[in-house]
Amino acid sequence: MRYPSKKKLKEMDEKLKNVEGTRMLGSNATPSEKFRWELCQSLVKYIVDSSISQVEFANMLGIDQARVSEIVNHRIDKVSTDKLIAYNEQIDPNVVFKIA
Repeated sequence: MRYPSKKKLKEMDEKLKNVEGTRMLGSNATPSEKFRWELCQSLVKYIVDSSISQVEFANMLGIDQARVSEIVNHRIDKVSTDKLIAYNEQIDPNVVFKIA
């Protein structure tokens, strides 16, 4: 396997410098934060399992693509629990939520 050149690595680094990846939960996350993270994860799983784009998913839910990006990147501070529950209900009307 060949590795990218230093020039290519520098280009990739510059391009990704300001990109925020998927947020993970810290060890001190509250139960509410954990629940919202799992709701996002459920929606991401649906997107992956259905092999649909974020744009298609946004159209399906009737929301903008920026909101889907927040969900996919687990920006739980940007989306309310109520909205995440409603989105999950839209993709699966028989969904069951359990809080431990």
